[in-house]
Amino acid sequence: MLLDIKHIVSKETNKNSPEFAFDHYFPEHISFVGNPWDVLSKHIGTLQQGAIINFWTSGRFSTADVINYILRQIGPAKVNACTWAISTDSVKTLLNRKADGLLMDFKLWIDPRVKVRNPEPLQMAMANFPVIIKPVHAKVCTLSNSEWKISLSGSLNFTSNPQPERGIIQCVEDVFKYDNNIIENEFRRS
Repeated sequence: MLLDIKHIVSKETNKNSPEFAFDHYFPEHISFVGNPWDVLSKHIGTLQQGAIINFWTSGRFSTADVINYILRQIGPAKVNACTWAISTDSVKTLLNRKADGLLMDFKLWIDPRVKVRNPEPLQMAMANFPVIIKPVHAKVCTLSNSEWKISLSGSLNFTSNPQPERGIIQCVEDVFKYDNNIIENEFRRS
């Protein structure tokens, strides 16, 4: 069971409860400007165990930028991802994190339309990481090391999009396990 009904209470009664930390992590202003690192630091801030962090991109960053930001906070980690699209810039970001040791392992499950939409970054990804090409429209990443179990999800692909995108970072082990298991199962079936 993902949600226990007894945990649903009104905001007025749970403002200071760590169990409902997400109440404190939705940024009040979403129109920050600057490079992705500066914008993400204002949107997301410092990660905390158990935190659920909601954000909007305002067209300023992609999934790869968020992964980069998270890895620089949590240290070397394994990342599993599924997405509908990928860009050359995103693959380069991942390769840079692999080169500097922050990305210990990366697996990618991507939709078959990538062969038409993004053939060059697909080839780059396949040359450097395990990739499966199967139908998927979900945009989910799991990041893990000995201390952190994080799930990142939302509407963001591994592409830059000037349109606003919505995301959520959940530093919650049960959410991580559920999402990671789905992605890992697709690799086991391939």
